[in-house]
Amino acid sequence: MTSPQKKLFDTVFGLLISQGYTVYDYLPLEDEPVKYPIVVMGATQQTSAMTKYSRNDHVFLTIDVWGSKKQRKVVSDIADYVYNLGIGYIKTDEYTFYGQTNQQNLEMSIDTSVPNTTYQRATIKLELTII
Repeated sequence: MTSPQKKLFDTVFGLLISQGYTVYDYLPLEDEPVKYPIVVMGATQQTSAMTKYSRNDHVFLTIDVWGSKKQRKVVSDIADYVYNLGIGYIKTDEYTFYGQTNQQNLEMSIDTSVPNTTYQRATIKLELTII
């Protein structure tokens, strides 16, 4: 049996690939040739909470979308797609995940962390409950 956080990671990764996006599970190194925009699957986290009547597990995914300085619209479009993946149901063979609008977070920014380079960057934080 696969852990919920790995199953959700793999499922979202596959959904992004099926949309034609270039997806990495790491941030490419400076010397790796990259054609922007790219999607980078980042941190995952799983928390558990028990009540008297049920177990309430939550899975968190952080996903970054990177683009060149002139690709704000395409980065924003991809980010909106990812954000909307976190709303409603995602069913897998082992789990059903559910995300509410107020659990998701999307931030657009200009990233200048690499010298002499400007990127458009979206960071999406998804939170889904296992039901």
